[in-house]
Amino acid sequence: MRKFILLLIVTLLAVVSLGGPNYNGEIVVGTDQNPTTMDPALYQDLASAQVMRNVFETLVAYDAEVKEIRPLLAESWEVSEDLKVWTFKLRKGVHFQKGKFQDGREVTAEDVKYSFEREIKISPMVRLYMVDKVEVVDKYTVRITLKYPFAPFLTVLTDIGAAVIPKEEVEGWGDEFTLHPVGTGPFKMVEWVKDDHMTFVRNEDYWGEKPYLKKITYKFIPNKSVLAVALMSGEVDIASDILDQDIPKVKATQNVDVVMVPGVNVYAVYMNSMRGPTTNKKVREAIFYGVDLDQIIKVLFPNGSGVRAYGPIPPGSWAYNPDIKKLALPYDPEKVKELLKEAGYENGLKLTIYTPEDPNRRKAAIIMQSMLKKVGIDLKVQSLEWGSFVAVTSKGEADMYTIGWTWYPDPEYFIFYMFHSSRKGTYGNGGGYNNPKVDELIAKGESTADQQERIKYYQEAEKLIMQDRVYMPLYHKMVVMGVNKRVKGFTVSPDMMIRLYAPGTNVWVEEK
Repeated sequence: MRKFILLLIVTLLAVVSLGGPNYNGEIVVGTDQNPTTMDPALYQDLASAQVMRNVFETLVAYDAEVKEIRPLLAESWEVSEDLKVWTFKLRKGVHFQKGKFQDGREVTAEDVKYSFEREIKISPMVRLYMVDKVEVVDKYTVRITLKYPFAPFLTVLTDIGAAVIPKEEVEGWGDEFTLHPVGTGPFKMVEWVKDDHMTFVRNEDYWGEKPYLKKITYKFIPNKSVLAVALMSGEVDIASDILDQDIPKVKATQNVDVVMVPGVNVYAVYMNSMRGPTTNKKVREAIFYGVDLDQIIKVLFPNGSGVRAYGPIPPGSWAYNPDIKKLALPYDPEKVKELLKEAGYENGLKLTIYTPEDPNRRKAAIIMQSMLKKVGIDLKVQSLEWGSFVAVTSKGEADMYTIGWTWYPDPEYFIFYMFHSSRKGTYGNGGGYNNPKVDELIAKGESTADQQERIKYYQEAEKLIMQDRVYMPLYHKMVVMGVNKRVKGFTVSPDMMIRLYAPGTNVWVEEK
């Protein structure tokens, strides 16, 4: 018996010495993009959504693999047969973080109603555009009636724009709520130094499983190659979006793993449909014929972290259509000259393309600049920091811009948000695209629960979009992240979101 006890003690000591989950971990996440807001209703970019998930929560949420939607603030829900009435039962005992204007009170259906109605009123993205009314049934039950049948509504509710927030804090802080965010999440923001870093600490009063991490710091490093160096040196523990050119050296670093998963994303060039030379379809077609996309992919991704795109619906979506490549136009410089002459630009054409400070998108634009110059199109490349880039492109002020779009596997998030006429004036449809037939197909795709029917409608919309030649698909990227080997329980998500705490995920750091 004594031998057994001794053996058990030795085994336990060995387990402890190997290091298991602990609550003392601090982690530094490196990213090249700066958040623009900490107000869920106002965000338009991945960088903001990523950090906000620490503070705010939604009724439902995706798991880290972005495959399954799970309960979060709602413990259950029902939907009517016509897909218009959705009723959610809230968890009891969920409290807001303590703030200046409330002392950590319990979340109720009134908070859902307030948060959703505020989002509808002030959001530039108007994510809840399909909602007609929100009603409080009782303290823990909320009924949401939609304007029309909308099959992907649960997916809409996973977006951090649909987070539940406390009225007292929002109205108490006014415009400064973004600097003093309060939600129900597992972490609280304690510092935001613009363009440098953000710091979050564990919410010790969190309603769910206790987070292992006690502190998270997001360090903003605009240059992705510098970010890779920070990862290799140990300055950051997770680095998002490793450049293809940096993959070999990061892989060779002893204390770092390079994790690659297929991404649900598309990168493309959007042309202006509202003003300027690109309103002429012949000019748009000339640009298509003047760019050798296969050559761009070879230059950008020699290590295989990207593939050519042929349409806006990515391979990671269940509505992906491999036959869309049949609509691609070949590289044909002579055809460019012919089309420009027909469009009245036989003596040349000047355009400006905008890119963010993303090396891949900037490099793609510079290669396009070189290719198009040979056929009489003078393309100026203008790179802006993220906030300025989104502002310019959302207003339709760019002749052309390089758009990057990553979201959920549902095709709604690619076809609707980038091409529906109602999205003009947002980053997604900064080109001002408007095709009534596409709008009609999107509406049909939204109004049926039959996935095969939905696939048919979205794929038909995609064909029309590609035939209009306003949108030149460039590439789909693998999601490539560098992760220090001390980081445990972390899953790289195909939507590029870094989830340190999510349904089924609770990241921890091995003690040194």
